[in-house]
Amino acid sequence: MVRRSAGAQGAFAPPADVEVVHSAEASFAAGVDLVIVCNPTRCHVDTALKCIAAGVPVLIEKPISDDLAAAEQLSTAAANAGTWAGMAYSLRYHPAYRLARDLLAAGRIGRVLYAKAWFEGYLPNWHPWEDYHQSYAARRDLGGGALPTLDHELDYFNWCFGRAESASGLTANSGALGIDADDIAMVTACYPGITMASAVFSLCRRDRSRGFVFVGSEATLQTQFETARLELLAGNDRPAEVIWHGIGYDVNDMYLEMLQGALNALAGGLPPPVALQAGVDALRLAATASPTAGSV
Repeated sequence: MVRRSAGAQGAFAPPADVEVVHSAEASFAAGVDLVIVCNPTRCHVDTALKCIAAGVPVLIEKPISDDLAAAEQLSTAAANAGTWAGMAYSLRYHPAYRLARDLLAAGRIGRVLYAKAWFEGYLPNWHPWEDYHQSYAARRDLGGGALPTLDHELDYFNWCFGRAESASGLTANSGALGIDADDIAMVTACYPGITMASAVFSLCRRDRSRGFVFVGSEATLQTQFETARLELLAGNDRPAEVIWHGIGYDVNDMYLEMLQGALNALAGGLPPPVALQAGVDALRLAATASPTAGSV
């Protein structure tokens, strides 16, 4: 495990049998098999490039970066070096989201007319062990802000529909959190065959909410994290069909499944389950969001 030599987060203590080093180079010398990059967003590309130069496989926590040009440089470097490098988009492993994608592909709701998704939470509740003002998500200098920090839904749209044909968006700082990064964002993307897909992101909503709605020519598909239900609605005169009801589902399972999938692929000589290009494509959508005039 690589930790800062000074100022490491005291809320986490590595297991006694885990070797702790204080630089990427030291981990390479120790013979590390895989590096999971989960430092502040602004540092992702530099850390991953060191891994690629050393020929060490790398799995990058989303977002890939806060700089589109840097992300593209990283993707190119990994391809040229032939180094195993992938993205950690855990939402692809959530049962409701994965099932919904399968149903869309099977035409279960007909032609998709439009889609909505949202990820709205309250940053002070994320890491109660630290001052949220100093967290990477709160600081512009660390690449924080609602975007690209919360880009899971953008990747999800791309996973469902392919690369967007066009996109636009806005970001704003509400002032509610006392941070310098934007805490609200909205992105609308146009995909082949559907009118539009819109996403809303927030770091300042106290009652957390997350979910999606796909409106099709034959039915509607929707879910919310809070209800743990994936529902198919074919009309007001017909009861909702519950496709998945995750009573007792542990959201940590999607992270474990994601990590297991990455390890299996690496051990089996297979490509990463989610390529770096997915991170680049999501960041390309996030980069379309411009600050509003009222931002602070």
